[in-house]
Amino acid sequence: MKETSPVFGSLGSNYTFKFACQTLWWYCLPPNKSKMQLALAEQLHHFFPDFSQGYFFATGRDAIQFALQNVAIPRGAKVLTQAFSCAAIEEAICGADLRPVYVDLEERSVNLSVETIQAAFDAHPDAKVVLVQHVLGCPADVAAIRTWCDAHGVLLIEDLAQAFGGVTQSGEPLGSFGQVIVVSFGRDKILDAVAGGCCLFRQGLLAAEPARQPLRSRSTWRQAVYPLLSVVIRKTFTFRLGKLLQRSARQVGIMSSPVLRTTAPLEKLSVGQARLVLEQLAKLPAALAHRSLIASVYARLLQKYVVSPKQLPNPGSLLRFPLTVRDSDALASSLKKYQFYLSDRWYRAAVDSGSLAFKSVYETGTCPRAETLARSVFTLPTHQHISVETAVRLATTIHSLLDEQNIYVVTEITEQDVWEQWLARRPEANFLQSWQWGEFQQRLGNKIARLGLYCNGTLAGVAQGIFEHARRGTYCSLPGGPLIDWHDPFAVYTLFSELVTVAQKQGCTFIRFRPQLLDDAVARTIVAQFGAVHSAMHVTADRTVEINITESDEALLAGMRKNTRSAIRKSQQLGITTQVSRDPARIQEFYEQQRLVAQRQKFVPFSYQFLHKQFQIFAQHNQALLVSAYQGSQLLATAFILLYHRQAVYHYGISTEENSKLPGAYAVQWRVIAAAKEQGCTSYNLWGVAPPGMDKHRFAGVSIFKRGFGGREIQYLEAHDIPLRSTYWVTRWFELLRKWHRHL
Repeated sequence: MKETSPVFGSLGSNYTFKFACQTLWWYCLPPNKSKMQLALAEQLHHFFPDFSQGYFFATGRDAIQFALQNVAIPRGAKVLTQAFSCAAIEEAICGADLRPVYVDLEERSVNLSVETIQAAFDAHPDAKVVLVQHVLGCPADVAAIRTWCDAHGVLLIEDLAQAFGGVTQSGEPLGSFGQVIVVSFGRDKILDAVAGGCCLFRQGLLAAEPARQPLRSRSTWRQAVYPLLSVVIRKTFTFRLGKLLQRSARQVGIMSSPVLRTTAPLEKLSVGQARLVLEQLAKLPAALAHRSLIASVYARLLQKYVVSPKQLPNPGSLLRFPLTVRDSDALASSLKKYQFYLSDRWYRAAVDSGSLAFKSVYETGTCPRAETLARSVFTLPTHQHISVETAVRLATTIHSLLDEQNIYVVTEITEQDVWEQWLARRPEANFLQSWQWGEFQQRLGNKIARLGLYCNGTLAGVAQGIFEHARRGTYCSLPGGPLIDWHDPFAVYTLFSELVTVAQKQGCTFIRFRPQLLDDAVARTIVAQFGAVHSAMHVTADRTVEINITESDEALLAGMRKNTRSAIRKSQQLGITTQVSRDPARIQEFYEQQRLVAQRQKFVPFSYQFLHKQFQIFAQHNQALLVSAYQGSQLLATAFILLYHRQAVYHYGISTEENSKLPGAYAVQWRVIAAAKEQGCTSYNLWGVAPPGMDKHRFAGVSIFKRGFGGREIQYLEAHDIPLRSTYWVTRWFELLRKWHRHL
């Protein structure tokens, strides 16, 4: 989807041109009734094997009404169902000659709970049914509700209109708890056939099952043309033709509200709509995975606006992602300027009937949480037309519209304590953004810039830029950084704007950064939004293995590959000894051995000054170790270890030719883990492995060795560049050519 394309919350959200054509085709040439009815019944039985075959209707409200009319409860009985709901639910309950009793929501939730049900039951102890809706696809605590219902002799109905295919927090399918299941196939639902519904009774619930009526031949012509009309409106909306079509269709009644009844009571589902449902059931896993992915984008970028932590994505269904905002109507209006049309936000009242008049039995003030939520809720779409890129753009736009009160300022940080104390509170802090690494770069002759981002006077992010000079030009490098809340678009924009200004003053061609940001589609989209492109070259170890060393030695060994465990034990049996040193003078030996390794393996070694200055600066702060293994007096292997904020990092390593026949390198790593524990470290970063299958990667030779020690594999976002001059593209071409030539 192009960035300028309009985005709709619900207008034909589930429809493609192919779907629209299928709808018209099966309206004109209906499939075989009995085959379709049997096929759909069998598919639903596959999802709910403990239930009888389904009863199919023209609407979801008819399915609810039919279910209530056929369970063993007296006419006029009360049905407990939540406020913050659609008027169609009340219409169905009243249509079954029963009385709805509205239950308030759990605090910070879109659903009712056992506690709110109990409160309503205390006031209405003659209630016979609880109807749970799993609003917006967010699962209610239906397991606890079923336990409560059983204890009080109350029937439980699960309405899966908005949550078909969803699961509870513990992974159990929604629908597996109720004694009756109802499903809607209406517009914008998980299963969308423009209209329709079904109900299923748990086997043995009814003394005698009602007769099943055959499907009708056709839906209404309005339902048949609606998908195509909505597709055309979406495609032509930018040219104003779509707006005109939408307005005209509403005026003549082709596009009407689906909230209240427009068909005869208990009308049957059409055979064409049954075929549409079957088509969608086949694609359901992919559709739910997409919704969960889009919901995860909203959860990450708009976390402080979510209604409840319980709504954070789970493997189930999220029809819409609810936020709470101060003025939802104003937000919807503002979003239109950015081509987001989300005014249909579900729900605007405790019992919502959309733009239609409906006299509800709900009494204002009886469900205050539902009323409060209805005033402040704003729901975001997760349907198939919302890509990750669109979701990120929508979330960042909302963030910018809602966070105008924050004031961001970027200034240089000159005090080490300010810098280091802030990094100490950040779990993603790393030695590459440490004050010491900056000192090291300065001793190498590089200029650096230490920038701090302040939000309303409080330090909220840091960036340590290193101005590196190469034959291809000067550039600003930020390895392991910047450290910032990447989900705050204002913060990211402000910090990078200042970085661009500073880099341009230093004559840089581009900025290259490799943040401690886990790599996924969301992260890649975030950085692409401000013009970053994937770098031609690697910056530090973007893929690594990290070991949790808080475990016992026995547990650590158990987590290793069998060959690795054996090598460690063999090193002990052979009497291989290890030494730990903090003496910078020992770097000379490390350097000489590195030169020999470079000759054997044909790579360019680090200079003595590079290694010595780096070790010396970190050793002054008790943050560097050389761990070596010996067979007698013969050196076998050495690891150059940096310690920073409770993490040990295997930054460099060497091994001698003698080590090829002995497990000295394994002895070194086992001693590193012990030494890191003694220093209070909780993790050990083995600093770089090759992605699976990349045999020519620069870390390919050591990856098997490193992976043998266990731990978890982490993929950070790879290096990205922000071009500052047109000559950057010449540099990029040169780097790509060199990368290809060196098999990097």
